[in-house]
Amino acid sequence: MFIQLGIYLGLVLILGPLLFRPWLEAQERRKQAVDGALAKSKTLRSEADEMARDYEQRIEAAREKAHGVRSEARREEETAQGTKLAAVRDEAAATLSRERERIASETSAARDSLASRVDELADTITAKLLGRAS
Repeated sequence: MFIQLGIYLGLVLILGPLLFRPWLEAQERRKQAVDGALAKSKTLRSEADEMARDYEQRIEAAREKAHGVRSEARREEETAQGTKLAAVRDEAAATLSRERERIASETSAARDSLASRVDELADTITAKLLGRAS
């Protein structure tokens, strides 16, 4: 039993610094490296999430801005079209009024012309119908 205790203590004293301590130190370094990598990955993940949120906010702001620009352009175009349409309507109304006045004056002139010739035309028509020469 003393021999076994001696062998055990000898192995502990010899193998402890040569095998166990380096193995335990390697395990600790590995654990620290893994923990450090995990912490770094969590940090990077949170930074990536923050960047993604920032990107989404910028995209949404750009969409809202583009929508505002499109709406403003649409309003300006509608206003311009309304102005053009009003101008065309005014021009059409003025042209229609001028043409009505022209037609009325031509009609009046034709009536006056025919009114002075009514007796002459009536005599000509009567003569032709009756077959008499005037």
